[in-house]
Amino acid sequence: MRRISVVATIRDAYMFTATHLGGIIGLIWVSMVLLTVMGFFSSQQLYNDVVEALASSNAERMGPSLLMWLAYLIAALFLQAVMYVAVTQLALGMRGAPTWAHFAFGPAEWRMFRALLAFFGLVFSVSLLGSVALNSIARQAPQAALAIPLIVNGVILIAIARFFTLLPAISITESVPVLRRAWLLSAGNFWRLFAVLLAIVVPMFILAVLLLAPVAEWIPPLPVVDGRQTQQLAMFIWLRQTLPLLWGLLFLVWPLVIGLFAGASVSVWRALKDEPALDIAV
Repeated sequence: MRRISVVATIRDAYMFTATHLGGIIGLIWVSMVLLTVMGFFSSQQLYNDVVEALASSNAERMGPSLLMWLAYLIAALFLQAVMYVAVTQLALGMRGAPTWAHFAFGPAEWRMFRALLAFFGLVFSVSLLGSVALNSIARQAPQAALAIPLIVNGVILIAIARFFTLLPAISITESVPVLRRAWLLSAGNFWRLFAVLLAIVVPMFILAVLLLAPVAEWIPPLPVVDGRQTQQLAMFIWLRQTLPLLWGLLFLVWPLVIGLFAGASVSVWRALKDEPALDIAV
């Protein structure tokens, strides 16, 4: 059972992203524009319908916007697959940066799309089962029900560490079932992979906060109101007002996120496969 080096993986991820940021942007900016525009308008429509439904106590008007949101989520996974495959190929040395733009969909992107769909389907199923179990147990044993969220979050955390980190590299380099291969290959490395994820997510969160700081005064304060339905209505109105800032922030930060995860995926895959080290900073 091979072990990954946490320090080496983090170093590879950040070195690759720092030295290839321009190439990463060139590979993903077309997909990011589509992702951002579709995400903004589908989110805005959803929040508009939710606000109207809460104000009128009529949930039927939310049907079309929920279908639109579901279609957007599938399209978002498709675009994420296109971005991850291109950037991971760059990290593997299988391609260079484009002259100005890139968009392609082939067997590797199809494997990545299916892997992402299966992964998020797994996470959704665990969350749904946890919610059903919580509602059932809470009526009979309220104290025991407190353990359900911990179990659900623990399972999701294990899935993220054991599956998600390896999905890009396996989708490109191997033609096997991606999730099963990721689970087998990452055995015995949960805490190391978890540390790598923290080293990516925490700095990106701090960067997002720093980017929001100069425009914080433009973010309206969340209203404090009485009544559960009134609170929900106020929250969705607030979310609708913050959409331009949130999607703009995502557009700025996502090239870094894609680069870090792709670089980490290649580094982890090479270590676990005992492949010759490749200087992905070149």
